[in-house]
Amino acid sequence: MPDMSREQIVELVTREVLKLMGDSVEPENIDKSGLPCALLIGSAEKLPVSVRKKYNLCGIDCYTCEEDIAKFEKIYITELSLTELADIALGRNTRAVQCAVITGLLHGTEIFLLDCALTFRKLSAKASRGFYQLLEGYVRTLQSFGIKLVNGQTPIDKYTVRSAPCDDLPEGIITEALAKSMVEKSSETVILLRKGTVITPSAKDVFLHAGKIIESV
Repeated sequence: MPDMSREQIVELVTREVLKLMGDSVEPENIDKSGLPCALLIGSAEKLPVSVRKKYNLCGIDCYTCEEDIAKFEKIYITELSLTELADIALGRNTRAVQCAVITGLLHGTEIFLLDCALTFRKLSAKASRGFYQLLEGYVRTLQSFGIKLVNGQTPIDKYTVRSAPCDDLPEGIITEALAKSMVEKSSETVILLRKGTVITPSAKDVFLHAGKIIESV
C-alpha cells in the first residue's frame, strides 16, 4: 500500500465503515408505510440516519388520545422545552407531548431522549447552579423512569472526532474556570482531553453538572 496521509487514511476508513453501516445518506421518496411506526417529538433531522431508515416516523400531531400510543413501537425525543421536561418528571400530562410520553411510560413503550433535546446544557457555565441542578434532577428522574438518554452521534461521527488532529486538546491542569469555558464552548456530550491531564475537584463538578463525559485520548 502506498504511503498515505492521516487525512487519506481517515477518509478511506470512513468510506469503508459507511459501506458496512449503510448509513451514508438517507434515500429520498421511500415508501415507509410498511415499516413499524415510531412517535417523533421534535425534528427528524436530529435523528441518526439508521433510525430514520428503520421507522415510519410520526409527528406529535399523530397522537390525539391515549389509545394512539399502541400504534408506536418507540418514542424518540429530539426537542423538549423546560416546561415539558418538568411536567413529565412530575407526572403532569397537561399537553400532547407530556401526555404522549407519560402514556408511553405507563404502557411500557421504549423511549429515547437524545441529548440534543437538552438545550439548557449549553448554558451550564452561566446558569444558576441551583436551577441547573434542578433541571438535571428532572433528567435523572426521567432516566429512573426508564427513558434512555442517548448521544445523537453515529459511530462514524465518533470515529471521525477521535481520528482528527489532537494538537488543540486541553492538557496540564483543568481548573474550574477553564472547565466552565470548555463547557460553554462545546455543545458535545463528550469532551476529549490529553492523557495525563489533571482535573481539579471543582472542575469535575462543573463537568458533572453540565452532563459532560470526559474521555482521555
